[in-house]
Amino acid sequence: MAETEAEIVQRAKQGDHAAFSLLFERYRRPVLGFLFGMTGRRDSTEDLLQETVSRAFALLPKLREESKFSTWLFGIARNVAREKGRKTLRDYAATDIETSGTDMFSDPRPDPETDAIRQQLYRAIRKGFAVLDEDRRTALVLRVLAEKRYQEIAAITGWSLARVKIEIHRARIEMRKMMEPYLRM
Repeated sequence: MAETEAEIVQRAKQGDHAAFSLLFERYRRPVLGFLFGMTGRRDSTEDLLQETVSRAFALLPKLREESKFSTWLFGIARNVAREKGRKTLRDYAATDIETSGTDMFSDPRPDPETDAIRQQLYRAIRKGFAVLDEDRRTALVLRVLAEKRYQEIAAITGWSLARVKIEIHRARIEMRKMMEPYLRM
C-alpha cells in the first residue's frame, strides 16, 4: 500500500532522511521551474533550489499538520527567490536578457529559421516576465509555470483569492501587450 504524502511528511518531520529525500525528488522539478520563472536565471536556479531545500529541512519540524507540504515548500521557494533575486533580476533584465540561456529553449530539429524565431520569442517572453512587477510575476509564474490553482497561490503568497485573480489578470494583460508584436508575425 502506497504511503500518502501526509505520511511521508510525518516521517520526514520525525527525522527520516529518506522520507525527506522522497519529498525533495517529488517537488524538485516543479520548484526548479518556479524558481527559474521567478529569476529568469538558469545559472542561479540550482543554488536557489538548494537554499530552498536547506530551509525546508530546517523548518520542517515547524510545519503545521493542516498545512499542505507543496504550498509550504513553494512559499519557502518564493521567499528565497525574493531575497536572492531582486537585484539580480533587475540587472539581468537590463543587460543579459538578449544573450544568455536561450539554448535551453532550442528546437532539436535542424531548422535554423524556426529555431531563430523560437529563440526570439522565448527571449521576449523571458523579458516580459522580467519586467513584470514582483507580485504579478509571482502570481503568473505560479499559475502558468508551476500550474498552481488560485487557492494554492493564495496560500503560498498570503493574498486573498480576489487579489490572486487580479494580479494574474493584470499580468496576462501586460504580457499580452508585450507579446503583441510577436503575435502579428
